[in-house]
Amino acid sequence: MITIQPNLLMFENIICNIYLLVSPEGLTMVDCGYAGKADKILAQLAQAGHAAKDIHQVVITHAHNDHAGSAAEIIRRTGAKVLAYKDEVPYLERTATLAFKSRFQGMFFWLIEKIKPIPAVKVDLALAQGEVIPATGGYIVVHAPGHTPGSMCLYHAERRILISSDALFNMNPFTGKKGLIVPPGLVTADLPQALDSVRKLAGLEVEVLLCGHGDPILEKAGERIQKLVS
Repeated sequence: MITIQPNLLMFENIICNIYLLVSPEGLTMVDCGYAGKADKILAQLAQAGHAAKDIHQVVITHAHNDHAGSAAEIIRRTGAKVLAYKDEVPYLERTATLAFKSRFQGMFFWLIEKIKPIPAVKVDLALAQGEVIPATGGYIVVHAPGHTPGSMCLYHAERRILISSDALFNMNPFTGKKGLIVPPGLVTADLPQALDSVRKLAGLEVEVLLCGHGDPILEKAGERIQKLVS
């Protein structure tokens, strides 16, 4: 695991970026990676000196398989509660299916679902815009729809940290090219709405940006977000 700042760590080599928030109340995992990654995640946790039972909650930023695929297994092995934005709950609990604007998108996600299906998970706490996320040391919910209807970010105003998940990418997931970009259209349900969300994020004071894909940006991240929308 990589220590980004005190009480803020990142798991390594899980395809999507998974973050760990440490507080006196316990550990909060942000996202869970593809199905089948639980062993690798919990092994890294043990190497960092933490037991599986120390994870008391999992925040799932959105219901794509690279971020939620291992959630059910992680929850089974840790006993953690699940938190997600209220608009994403039906997709995580599999009572609704994400809709896409193009047939090609639909076929793309259908294929991924066949290869790496997402088991349903019960959401214990549905979050709302601006709500303080319990036991995280002051992170609040920022609803950033577009990539999915209930995509959410975690923002710490005092520390100027934004965990954007896939509301922003710091690499192109198809070419591997590094650099901050808006969510690629192929994997985004509503691109115009996603761009509106990026404009919303550009209005925050951000020094450290932690995307769902790509390296952490550790300084002047807000300036880079603003350049995307200027």
